[in-house]
Amino acid sequence: MKCGLLERLERLRDRGKRLREGLRTEVELNGRRLAVYNAGSKGGKTRFGLFGRDLLVTALMLDDPDLTRSAIRFACATLGKDYDPLTGEEPGRGLHEFSRVEMRGLLTHYNAAEVSLLLLIAAESYLQRSGDTSLIKAERIPLRAAVEYLLRHIEDGFFVEDPHRCGADRYALQATYWKDSHLPGRDDPSYPVVYTLVQAQAIAALRAATRLQEHLQFTADTSHLEGALISRLLTDLWDARAHYPLIAIDRRGRIGGISSDGLHLLCYLHPGDLPEDRLAGIVANAHHLATPVGYRTYAPGQPEHSPQAYHLGGIWPMEQYFIGKGASIHAQPGIMETALQVVGVLEKLGFVELYYWKEEMGLAGPRPDSTEGCDLQLWSTAVPSGLLSLL
Repeated sequence: MKCGLLERLERLRDRGKRLREGLRTEVELNGRRLAVYNAGSKGGKTRFGLFGRDLLVTALMLDDPDLTRSAIRFACATLGKDYDPLTGEEPGRGLHEFSRVEMRGLLTHYNAAEVSLLLLIAAESYLQRSGDTSLIKAERIPLRAAVEYLLRHIEDGFFVEDPHRCGADRYALQATYWKDSHLPGRDDPSYPVVYTLVQAQAIAALRAATRLQEHLQFTADTSHLEGALISRLLTDLWDARAHYPLIAIDRRGRIGGISSDGLHLLCYLHPGDLPEDRLAGIVANAHHLATPVGYRTYAPGQPEHSPQAYHLGGIWPMEQYFIGKGASIHAQPGIMETALQVVGVLEKLGFVELYYWKEEMGLAGPRPDSTEGCDLQLWSTAVPSGLLSLL
């Protein structure tokens, strides 16, 4: 059976690589021309342009040195340098969206808290895979700025997101991590806010920064920060009643719910980071999110859940890889088995942005009418390669 799965994934990997070339574009930054990839298309036309997060996430899934180098160079070249309340820019903050997109009287350019963290994780991963120090040394200044951004946002053991840092009261987007539509129960967070998934990414980024320290030539002592971040994750960002991580905590209080964030964050943690009871709580709640075609973003029966909600019920191929990676790290084959159900969906629907399982509506999916957004999504094309690396 595993042999058959590997063959299916290999076919999908090759298909994804061919289709990904349709998203390829070039951009000139700081006098350098980079070959990069748009985030998604629909009907053969670009729907989403260049996103720092999408490029770095794709790089983390693929063993593709050329794409990874371009993603790192793009992120470094577009790193924030000033404070701008209109765009959300801060020094060292990674670019969210390259195109000019206005929402709610603001621009989305720097509306992502975690891009700088993913940049550090990707840079360290590239160094480990390739042994190539030249890229890290060439991008030393922006990578150090990303480290400084990371350290500046750590307050009392939390990785804190707050638009007041750039002089604004809010961002153009209603949430500033990958689930950027909105948080359940909030039109906007009551800032400052701590996203639990981003807290885990900050732990991984801090570790990456420590391993890059020699090459980046910075000497800050960060040893005490790692333990503080983990401690907050396991206490203040943990819902003891649900035995599951919170989605976030803001000035108004805790934002709970059984979200895929709790499974997703496992890929950024080491096995020893989680006590047995915490890991058991996450695993025990996974069935609320499970479907025959992968894990939903948010479990049924909760406030604002819908099987057709973009980030509060839909199923994303990209996330199945990261959930699968977390399951592999923490030895949870049952969770991996459910995440692998995405393979059949990719074979049937292609490399779509997201899809729905609509059993609550009497409509079993996935079907062509159960998708939304792009019919070709960059990070979805990388899922087969990523899953192959885990098996």
